[in-house]
Amino acid sequence: MDFCHRLLEQLRARAGFAGVEIDVTAGLTRLCEGKLSFAELSPANLLGVLRPPGLEKRAPERLRLPGGREVKVHYAPGKPPWIESRLQDFFGVKETPRIGETPVVVHLLAPNHRPVQVTTDLAGFWERLYPQVRRELSRRYPKHKWPEKPV
Repeated sequence: MDFCHRLLEQLRARAGFAGVEIDVTAGLTRLCEGKLSFAELSPANLLGVLRPPGLEKRAPERLRLPGGREVKVHYAPGKPPWIESRLQDFFGVKETPRIGETPVVVHLLAPNHRPVQVTTDLAGFWERLYPQVRRELSRRYPKHKWPEKPV
């Protein structure tokens, strides 16, 4: 799948999550109006033309974590949105991030960027699973801080 197709599919998935329909044919028609050649069409912004108003608020492309790191939000048709970042980036985050009423699926990564846990319940993770994960990761990554109470 080429880059443009992936971008279009991601936009469609975001719009679908927000409950908005994207009409690619109408967008292409608007984009082509008054153009006489492909050279004139080349600098056009198809994704900008297709992006529904208010989409960024209803289905943001990125979320900012409390520590300041911004993470990309991934969307797929029929699935809840998901994010991923290192476990340390979620220290201090008591509740699972939400987009509207929907909890975001959080992929917690070890320092080597491999998944440690996938959850929609950060509070439950900190309470029930973090102590064991902390023991394992503190042995494997002793130079990193692994607080007993991360929230």
